[in-house]
Amino acid sequence: MTPGGLRALLALAALLIATLVFSGVGQAKTGCVSRLLADWRDGRIDGTYSVGCYRTALAHLPEDVRIYSSAESDIKRALVARSEVALAAPAKAKTQSRSDGNSSNGVSPLLVLAVAGAILAALGSAFALAR
Repeated sequence: MTPGGLRALLALAALLIATLVFSGVGQAKTGCVSRLLADWRDGRIDGTYSVGCYRTALAHLPEDVRIYSSAESDIKRALVARSEVALAAPAKAKTQSRSDGNSSNGVSPLLVLAVAGAILAALGSAFALAR
């Protein structure tokens, strides 16, 4: 294999790894936060979200929304209500958190490691053959 072909293979492998690593990371949380804020836009939160979703929304609430609206207090109130439900009926809360669409649909870290390992093994073999 020529040095130029090897560089192209390395660039392709780096691009593939970056795509796998960054494609699903954070999508679940930002999706949850955007759904929660969209639900709040009419001044109340009608849906039920996971406790983590409320906490993430509070942590990533835009500064202008935090200052000029009641979003922060509304989300905190919904978080307290959700926490009370979770404490009162743990089995029911687990079922609701799965059914509210907040499951992680990102790429599994084990899958990323397996694919990265396979790519690195293939690159190692290519380097060994190039010598």
